[in-house]
Amino acid sequence: MDRIINYSDLTKAIDKAYNEQKKNNAGTIPEKLGNRNAGKFGISMILADGRRYNVGDTDTRFTLGALADLPILAQLFSQKPVEEVMQKMGGCGCSCNQANKEAKETLKKQHAHLRGLRELSMVEPTGDIDAKMDIMSDTLYNLTGAAPVMDDDLYKARMDEIRANDTVNELAAADYFLYDDAALTLDAYARLHSMQVTAEQLANMGATIVADGVNPTTRANVFDGVNSAALIASMAAKGPHKMRRQWLAITGVPAVCSFGGGFLAIVPGVGAFAAFSPELNEALIPVKAALALKSIFTSLQINAFGSARIVVK
Repeated sequence: MDRIINYSDLTKAIDKAYNEQKKNNAGTIPEKLGNRNAGKFGISMILADGRRYNVGDTDTRFTLGALADLPILAQLFSQKPVEEVMQKMGGCGCSCNQANKEAKETLKKQHAHLRGLRELSMVEPTGDIDAKMDIMSDTLYNLTGAAPVMDDDLYKARMDEIRANDTVNELAAADYFLYDDAALTLDAYARLHSMQVTAEQLANMGATIVADGVNPTTRANVFDGVNSAALIASMAAKGPHKMRRQWLAITGVPAVCSFGGGFLAIVPGVGAFAAFSPELNEALIPVKAALALKSIFTSLQINAFGSARIVVK
C-alpha cells in the first residue's frame, strides 16, 4: 500500500516549519566556532529523483563535525563487506580493568569520538595520511557534489587540543585498538571534522544515500547501492546526540547531527532533509534544525517504519 504525499504539501510543511522556528532564540553556539553564523537557519530537501527545495540560509558553510562519520562509512563499506566492518568494530575495544575504564572516560570527556576513530583507521590505505585524505576528500566531493573546504583555524585548534590532552597516550592507556597509527588517525579525523558544507550539500549527501549511491545532482555512481541500507541503519543506530531513542520514537526517521549545527534526516525511498542552525541546546542538538524537521515529519506523518510506502507526487 502506498501513502501519497503531494509535493506542494511537502514544501508547505517545510515553509511552515521554517517560519515557526526562524525566530527561536534558544541555544548557544560552541565557543570554538565563534559567532560568525549566529542566527543563520536553513532547510534543504532533495528527493531521490533530484527534485529539491531550499528555504533560508542553505548556502551558508558550517562545520561537518561528527557528520563526517557518514562519508567515512560510505568509503569503508565500499572497501570491505559490511559484516566484516561490524566484526572489526567489535565492542568497546579496550581492556576492562579500572585503569583502562578511567582512561576511556577521559577520552569521552575530550570528545575523542572513539567509534569514528576506529572506523577511519580501517579506511585504506593505512600509514599514509595524504593518501587517506585524498580518498576521503574525493568521497566527500562525490557525496555532496562540491569540493570540500576545511576550516583551518578549527583544525589547528583541534590539533592543539589533541596535543594538550595527550590523546595519543590516552588511547594507549585505554588499550583502545585502532587499525592505523593513532597519531595519523587523530590528525585525519580532525581534518574531516573541520571540513565545511552547506545545508544543500548535506542534503545532497543524504539523497545520494537514499538513491542507492547515485548522486541526484551529478548523476555519478558514488557507491554500490547495496550499501545504502547499511548506511541508513547506521544513522538510525547512532541517532542525534543523546536523543536517539526519543527521536526515532517520535519521528520514525533516521537522523544524525553535529556540533557544527548540521542536522540530516533520511526517509528511505523518498529523499533527504537537512537543516542548519548553529545554536545548540545542552545535549548539543541544533535547536531550530531539530524542531523544524520534527515538525515536517510529524505534521505529514512521514515515518520510515510505517507499513505504507511513501510516494511524493
